[in-house]
Amino acid sequence: MKLYLQNKMKKIIVFICIVFTSFGSFAQNGPRERMKAFKIAYITEQLNLTSKEAQQFWPIYNNHESVVENLKRKERMLIKGIKGAHNGPDGLSDKQAGDFLDQYLKAEEQKSQARQKLITDLKKAISNKKILKLIKAETDFNRRILDRIRERRKRN
Repeated sequence: MKLYLQNKMKKIIVFICIVFTSFGSFAQNGPRERMKAFKIAYITEQLNLTSKEAQQFWPIYNNHESVVENLKRKERMLIKGIKGAHNGPDGLSDKQAGDFLDQYLKAEEQKSQARQKLITDLKKAISNKKILKLIKAETDFNRRILDRIRERRKRN
């Protein structure tokens, strides 16, 4: 009975977090913030973290997300730079193309290193099983989002 009540309370807390985060995100940055709130709720539900685990997990995970978002932003700017300044890859010299490729590979390597650091840091906070659940939860969440985007495009 006690375990049942604990699980029920966790679900209620997750729901309250979603509601408050969603309301706050409508006023701030709209869809991007709502997406983050839903991702947080989804991961929280899938991992079933204890309060102690959550206190250790979220700072590590949020830091990782911030690092990866900055790296993705750099990649997008790099690609925009190729498109805008040189009329696409055809407008580049071979040397310039090589420089862009080197920058792209560096960004990819940094993302890989960030992922490795995330897993290493999380091993100190949660079990290996929960880390695998996280990887699965992220994959499932991204797949759900892509499916919803496809559905909306089909309707329009």
